[in-house]
Amino acid sequence: MQEELIFPPIYRPHRLETGRDVVALAVEAAKNGADPATLYWVDSADVMSCAIVLAPEQPLSECLASVHVAMVALGDCLGAQVPPQVEVMFGWPDRLMVNGGLAGGITLEVDSAAWENMAEDPVPEWAVLAAHVAMTPREDAPEPGMTRQRTTLFDEGCGDLTTGGLLESFSRHFLLWSNRYVSDGLRPIADNWLPRAAKRGEPVELRFGGGHWKGTLLGLDEKGGLVLGDTKTPLVPLTDVLRTPTWSLD
Repeated sequence: MQEELIFPPIYRPHRLETGRDVVALAVEAAKNGADPATLYWVDSADVMSCAIVLAPEQPLSECLASVHVAMVALGDCLGAQVPPQVEVMFGWPDRLMVNGGLAGGITLEVDSAAWENMAEDPVPEWAVLAAHVAMTPREDAPEPGMTRQRTTLFDEGCGDLTTGGLLESFSRHFLLWSNRYVSDGLRPIADNWLPRAAKRGEPVELRFGGGHWKGTLLGLDEKGGLVLGDTKTPLVPLTDVLRTPTWSLD
C-alpha cells in the first residue's frame, strides 16, 4: 500500500486495489449522481490510473475538449518531474507519447444519450475523465528497445517517479487547467498543447473510428478539433474520433 496521498480539498478520493476498473466504478458513480470531483485511483506501482467524475455544462461537441485540458495537465506534471532528456509529447487526440512511444493517455466517457442525439449536440448528463500512465513494464512485455509502439516511464529513465507522486501532481494541475478553461476558454489550453504536439507541422495520416484523414498537423480549433493543412478536409472534429479511446495499454 502507498502512503496516504494529499489532494486539493475539492476532490473526494477513493483508493482502489490493483486490478479494479477505475473507469467502470467512476461511471457507475456518475450515473448514480456522484458529486463532481469524485476521484477513483488504483493503488499500483505499475500503472497510474485515475478517473474523475465531471459536471458537464457544455454541449457534447465542446465537452470533449476536456481531453485536451487533462492532457496539458498531464504534460505539465510530467515535464516538471522527468529528466530533461525525456521528450513528453501529445498524440492527438488522447495519447501520451514519451520518447516516441505510447505511454498512456486520457479517456472521456459521457452518457450514451448524448452520442445518440449528437445532431442536437446536447449537454451530457454525466462525464468521467480518466488518465492512465504506464509506470513500469508488464511481466510479459518485450525487452526495452524491441518495440517503439509501447513504452513506460521506467524504460525511459524515469524510475524515480511514483504513481502516488504523479497522481498528486496531476490532480493539482488538472484542477488549475480546468479553472483556466472555465474562465478563459480553450485557447490557453490549445496554446499550451501545441508546443508538445507530436508531428507538429509534419504530414500525418490518421485512422480513427472508421475515418481516414491526411494532411499537415497545424493545431486545434476552438472546440479541440484537429486543424490540417494541404487537404480538402481541413478539420477533424473530436466528435468524429472520441466515441472510444484511440489507444490502449493492453
